[in-house]
Amino acid sequence: MNTIEQLNDIHQKEEFWLKKKMPEEESLRYHSTMHERGNIVTAERDGKVVGYFEVWKINFEQWGRIVCHAPISGYLEDVQSGNIAYVANVWIDKAYRQGSVVKELKKKFFETTYMCDYFVGQALRKTASQPVKVFKKEDLVSRFYKGE
Repeated sequence: MNTIEQLNDIHQKEEFWLKKKMPEEESLRYHSTMHERGNIVTAERDGKVVGYFEVWKINFEQWGRIVCHAPISGYLEDVQSGNIAYVANVWIDKAYRQGSVVKELKKKFFETTYMCDYFVGQALRKTASQPVKVFKKEDLVSRFYKGE
C-alpha cells in the first residue's frame, strides 16, 4: 500500500475516537489532498506509516469556528497560511510510541509550523472533559525542548 492508502486504512481501522468515519472514496481524496498540501505529515519505517500528525494553519476566525463547533473544512478552506497551528489529529502505532517516531514527528511539527505564533488543540481524555489547550510559540518551544 502507498502512503495515502495506509492513511486511509488507519482512518478506517485505528482511529477509534472519531465519531463518524469518512466513506472510503472521500477519505482517500481527503488524505491525498491534505498530505500533498503538507497538512498531514508522516513518519515511516520501511515504507510503513508508523505515525502521523495533521495540522491546520488557521486564522482567528477559523479557530473561533472550531471552538464553537461551527462548520469548518480543512479540505475546502485555506488551512495552510494562518498563524495558529491547530493540531487536528495525531496517530502513532502502539509499537512505536516509545522511540524515535515521537521525536521525529515533533521535529517535523515544528519545521511545518515555524511561522505560527499560537499552537492549539483539544486534549483528548477518557472523560467527557476535553479541554482546549493554547500555547504561545515561546512557551511551547521552551516546554518541549527543555534540555535537548
